[in-house]
Amino acid sequence: MSHGTRTPFKNPVIEWVDSRLPLFSFMNKEYGQFPTPRNFNYLWNFGALSLVMLIVMIASGIFLAMNYTPSTDHAFNSVERIMRDVNGGWLLRYVHANGASMFFIVVYVHIFRGMF
Repeated sequence: MSHGTRTPFKNPVIEWVDSRLPLFSFMNKEYGQFPTPRNFNYLWNFGALSLVMLIVMIASGIFLAMNYTPSTDHAFNSVERIMRDVNGGWLLRYVHANGASMFFIVVYVHIFRGMF
């Protein structure tokens, strides 16, 4: 490395990438060496889970909107077409529908953990 600093990574490819874009060093400092409080438990994961569920909901909603027809005459038929004709459309619709329930459950647990 040209800067004289040493990264904790042994892989030369990761070290080469990290010398140009310090993403791996950032992740190591933020999550590997970051001091954490003693009262951590598994309920702290629900904040990150809510972000993951939000991203899944936005992504699946965008892909569903690509095939949906928002008209009173064709809305039901477009949902039927998503379920039957679009490759993986049934899975995408069920992920979006069940993901909405999971998102609210995760967010409520996250809020109640913060209030508790």
